[in-house]
Amino acid sequence: MKIAITADLHLTTYDDHPERYNALENIFQQMKEQGIDELIIAGDLFDKNFVNYAEFERVCKQYPHVRMYIIRGNHDIALSPESIAVQNVVIYSEPTVQTFDSIPFLFVPYKEQATMSEQIAVCEEDIAGKDWVLISHGDYYGGLKEINPLEPGTFMPLSRENISTFKPHTVLLGHIHKPMQQDSVYYTGSPCGLDLSETGTRSFLVFDTAGMKTEPHKLVPDVLYYDESFIIVPSENEMELLKTEIERRIASWDLEQKDYGKVTVRVRARGFSMGRRAVFTTLKQYFDVFNYYHGGEPSVDELEESVDQQLSAIAKRTMQLIDELEWNFDGDEPDRQQVKAEALKAIYRPGT
Repeated sequence: MKIAITADLHLTTYDDHPERYNALENIFQQMKEQGIDELIIAGDLFDKNFVNYAEFERVCKQYPHVRMYIIRGNHDIALSPESIAVQNVVIYSEPTVQTFDSIPFLFVPYKEQATMSEQIAVCEEDIAGKDWVLISHGDYYGGLKEINPLEPGTFMPLSRENISTFKPHTVLLGHIHKPMQQDSVYYTGSPCGLDLSETGTRSFLVFDTAGMKTEPHKLVPDVLYYDESFIIVPSENEMELLKTEIERRIASWDLEQKDYGKVTVRVRARGFSMGRRAVFTTLKQYFDVFNYYHGGEPSVDELEESVDQQLSAIAKRTMQLIDELEWNFDGDEPDRQQVKAEALKAIYRPGT
């Protein structure tokens, strides 16, 4: 038996955000193609206590064969089992065990000022000694450092110690909008990016009860965000290097050309260059085919000029050393681009 899992759709009205509804329908369509009839939504189906459920119900009625199992997230905490009128939707407002193909799934909805371990303990007798799956909405503190930039703070914490205590086979969480996986803990991520902090193609998860395996399935929503920042180091061939890097970045998006119209991108160049105009022109040459974030254009505001060959040699070697660093550039750590930008400032503008 296969079960689809998603979270963090943040539905409002269709007029305001049709792309979010279309992402949900994309999941339904892929489920149909794969013969999947169950969909779990791990919180934040709706946005900011949005309580007009009629448009979501209309979508559900178009897929009557799909059974949906929904927990509340911190955004839709007002959602209750009585909220949705259609028959193919089940909403859990309290910790509840639901069995799929003899495997217990513990649904733990978000509860303010609660920890996930407190809520799991409510149903501990029903899961003890079994291979079971946790479905919840909150923050995992077990090595995944990624934070939700839209919601600073702690939400329903789950620790590595909690996993050791309760021993779930798999943990499937909502709240962090970036797809991530560490050991047995998975964040499905949002099926449609909400803003520029949620870049790239999206995904939903499929859990197979036969092998107790979880796999991501790619989604290409109507709106795709990318945030590309280029570190420039002065050299005679800096334009050739920049062009190569731009081509590599666009290729890494793994998009078909027919989807280019869905892309909204912010483009920035930072560092030091022998010719700012050439950098700006090159960026426009490659990125004008896409939509710019807030209708702008490539920014070279943080790009300075330098023709000092000695400093250029030092900068080039420093960039190589940073690339060789074994550093987990993730979560709340500075990313590699930020480290490079600060290193260049130290080289070219010491003491500033």
